[in-house]
Amino acid sequence: MSEAERLGLFGAMDPALRREALERSRLIRARKGTAILSKGDNSSDVFFVLEGHLQVLLYSANGREVSLRDLTEGDMFGELAAIDGEGRSASIIALGDSRLLAMSRPDFRAAIEASPDASMWLLGQLTARIRAMTEQVFELSALNVQARLHCELLRMAARSPTGLEVRPAPTHAELANRIGTHREAVTREMRALAALSIISTGRRRIQFMDIARLQTSVGRLSLQAAPAEKTAEP
Repeated sequence: MSEAERLGLFGAMDPALRREALERSRLIRARKGTAILSKGDNSSDVFFVLEGHLQVLLYSANGREVSLRDLTEGDMFGELAAIDGEGRSASIIALGDSRLLAMSRPDFRAAIEASPDASMWLLGQLTARIRAMTEQVFELSALNVQARLHCELLRMAARSPTGLEVRPAPTHAELANRIGTHREAVTREMRALAALSIISTGRRRIQFMDIARLQTSVGRLSLQAAPAEKTAEP
């Protein structure tokens, strides 16, 4: 399977359509620290990550950085502007040297319209994104910092190729931004998990030693957050 076919959208196309789409796409190399997109931009290209590590960010009015998610090989971004024609909804920064494939909005829309399989793949991606956002809204509203961090660690493990290690791992400050807390709280909880031999950490690395215990912890903490059922009045 070619590098492009490993990208879900291209893999869903028939060979002739895929070949045409690839011929019209552009290869982009981004150095670490490069801003690929900025919130509010009127550009509309769609990007596919061939190699590298990028971050989806928002910035508050006072300059606070909020990390929404990471992007790695096989991920797509920029599709919302290509679909609705509105400005970019977030900024994308390269955390390391990266290679991207860029497709213009007209080519992206033509590929989706011409291929039912590609359309269904896109729907699956958008549905998964909505489900993930729903979970995160619940976590921010109902769970304490400890439970929110455990949930985020489980998501990171699920996205890891092996499920056992994340490298490069986000900093404690980045994790704090994702779960709505401060760096000190993340550092304290990461140390507690390491002391229990649930995780092991090193320089930009998180190794998962006992995923089952982490999952059990999330279940227990979620139950504690659930409101007690009300007993009906006699």
